[in-house]
Amino acid sequence: MARAFVSYKRGVNPDEYLADYIVKFLSERGHHLFIDKEIEIGQEWPAVIERELQQADFLIVLVSQHSAASEMVVEEVLMACQKQKSDNKPAILPVRVAYTGSLPYHLGAKLDPVQFELWKGDGDEERIGECLSSVLDREPDKSQRETSITPDAPSKLDRQEEPAPLPAFNPDWLDALEAPGGAVKMQSPFYIERETDERLKRILLKTGRTIRIKGSRQMGKSSLLARLYQHARENHLSALFIDFQHMEEDFLRDFDTLLRYLANFIARKLKLDSSIVERYWTSILSSADKLSDFIETEVLTKQTGPLLLLMDEVDRLFAFDRYRNDFFGLVRSWHNNRAFDPLWDHLSLVLTYSTDATYFITDLNQSPFNVGESAELADFSGQQVEDLNERHGSPMKNAELNSLMEQLNGHPFLTRKAFYHLVTDRLTVQELMEQACNDTGPFCDHLHHLLWRLHKDPEMRDAMKSVIQHHSCSTDQAFLKLWSAGAIRGSDRENAVPRCGLYTRYFEKRL
Repeated sequence: MARAFVSYKRGVNPDEYLADYIVKFLSERGHHLFIDKEIEIGQEWPAVIERELQQADFLIVLVSQHSAASEMVVEEVLMACQKQKSDNKPAILPVRVAYTGSLPYHLGAKLDPVQFELWKGDGDEERIGECLSSVLDREPDKSQRETSITPDAPSKLDRQEEPAPLPAFNPDWLDALEAPGGAVKMQSPFYIERETDERLKRILLKTGRTIRIKGSRQMGKSSLLARLYQHARENHLSALFIDFQHMEEDFLRDFDTLLRYLANFIARKLKLDSSIVERYWTSILSSADKLSDFIETEVLTKQTGPLLLLMDEVDRLFAFDRYRNDFFGLVRSWHNNRAFDPLWDHLSLVLTYSTDATYFITDLNQSPFNVGESAELADFSGQQVEDLNERHGSPMKNAELNSLMEQLNGHPFLTRKAFYHLVTDRLTVQELMEQACNDTGPFCDHLHHLLWRLHKDPEMRDAMKSVIQHHSCSTDQAFLKLWSAGAIRGSDRENAVPRCGLYTRYFEKRL
């Protein structure tokens, strides 16, 4: 008997129908299948999910246009991949649900290399069940090594043109900007430009600049960074995008490994000979000096123009206390070098982050977070929400927009998601509001993901309860965690409130 966890987008069909069929089909053949519908009233939902994933031999993930944008499906896949590193299981078995579109960046990075089976439509369920059964019936060791569902399962797709709804930012899009013969521009009709956008674009074209962009989770930092990248390319500037949030753990294990990876990354993107990096790494210099020497000699000296280095979600490195001060001290040194060597004016830096750096970098002289130009992203204003409403064909009246602001407070991701569901699911505003806090409603994946984070960190969970009940946090650290996660707003721990009315309604019943 094998244990399998079924990951899918709840509340939509054919996803839920196929998930139910698979559970019934495989259970009748003696296997133990877990689906979230089994969670009973009173059980802690995040704890049950984590326990079942830890025990699973297989993760069956149903990939559809809906689930590709599900935060919880992504979280479950990432957890499975993390567990594979230590236990060699669960094996991941993707089933595409009549969907051949490209996957969002972080999901595609894990699932694209894995062979999958394609459910083509009604009547194809039994074939899918038999395919899955044949894998679960294998010897455990063999099953864990072989992740394809069938030997001849497709590994590549003729991609559909339309992307998954509300996809996460994909750095691969940036490569298209450098393609010969013209580039596909990132010109979404639903992207709302804020005052920050134009100001930073002007600054970007000046030489030797350091720009810091701060904003909590899902405020649009990566989307803004992508447009700054595009702006640089359109003005004939070399630009490199480094995504720390999705960087593999293996590259972060120590300071030397991280800097060596960055040197190789820069060399590859600038089409330099890879052996050059190895030559620098044979010297007796420190790792920081090796990278700085490489950038100065091989990049800045030989570049025909300025170089823009965009670093997204750099605060991920705050967790690595072994070397975080060394890394950010190095970045600060590149900024300081401009005062002594005009060559370093050819390097401009842009950093995005969501956590207050002063809690982690105590030496202000070693911090890049108190120099250069700063920008802090804010929630959408009422006028910007009105603008977004018009871009979606005005599904809301003015009075209804006020109700939306009361519930979402201009939260960029949730506001965009609300309009998406109004238009694509043909919901009325009343239906949207009535379903908003449901565990199968339009915001369920987002709310489940945040609930998951709160339950994984008791300090965050208790602090969120305190914010809802007393409008304050017990510690600065708890305030910082909740603010970074985008769960609260406020100037300090004594003046904290839930980020929006939706969070208050949902979490006061579940924490």
